[in-house]
Amino acid sequence: MFSVSIDKSNTKLTIALKARFDLKDAEQLYAQVEENVPKLGKGFILLTDLTSLDHMDLNTKSSIEKTMDLLNKRGVAKIIRIIPDQKKDIGFSIMSLFHYSTEVPIHTFTSYQQASEHLK
Repeated sequence: MFSVSIDKSNTKLTIALKARFDLKDAEQLYAQVEENVPKLGKGFILLTDLTSLDHMDLNTKSSIEKTMDLLNKRGVAKIIRIIPDQKKDIGFSIMSLFHYSTEVPIHTFTSYQQASEHLK
């Protein structure tokens, strides 16, 4: 399960992975991102929220990489990622699938509230 949303100014794309995330979800995620990418302005912020993610199948890697290639081509300016429990390996293991350009600053927070404060 997941959700994809774009803010009203078309400058922030939020991808929230929820509960269990499998290959079918990853393929649907790519389709939704592909549909929404034309709405984004160049230099947008990507917020990846793993707050309610419990499990992610590793066979999603190729679809996640395809999604990230699409976003990188569109021009991600900043990455905000929310990983609630940095003691758990799941969040950082999953984030390794989200490959970003080395020029893009990446900020990691443990809550949506912290991320929101950073975005102000």
